Amino acid sequence: MNGACKAGPYMQNSDPCAVPIAHTTNVSFFFVEYLSWSQADKYLDFEGAEQYQGTHDGQAPLGTPLVYSTNDPQAPEYQPYNTFGPGYWLVQFKMDCSKTYQNWFEVKGYEDQNIGWEPDISQGSCGGTGGGQAPFKTNNHVAKCGSINVFEWGANDCTINNIN
Repeated sequence: MNGACKAGPYMQNSDPCAVPIAHTTNVSFFFVEYLSWSQADKYLDFEGAEQYQGTHDGQAPLGTPLVYSTNDPQAPEYQPYNTFGPGYWLVQFKMDCSKTYQNWFEVKGYEDQNIGWEPDISQGSCGGTGGGQAPFKTNNHVAKCGSINVFEWGANDCTINNIN
């Protein structure tokens, strides 16, 4: 925030805006891309792949990977934190909340080089059991540390639920 972020490839470990993470998403070999790209993904940031982050079939990731999920317990894409239905992309990780701003942090989707960044949004107050208003304004989604954060591509609405 306030222009303190470092721009450029492989600067995550010295960037005060890069938040340390450790992936904890439980997936099977069915998600080989996620399993490959999550290796050595140690920061949540806006700089793309990290220097030693895993590759899949020689392709570097475009950032922190997500997995396709559903709330159907019979499907291989089932994730218990998805209570919303099929078609939600998910990542679960532990993060250093002390590196966030009052437990809030920015996220934005990036699909691929043909689509690029998610469009700017204007997020208001979030619904849900842990919802509320972020303490700052931005054109990105704002998530709450230690919570289940739900956003939709290009949408202003958000849901933040407490983890039970």
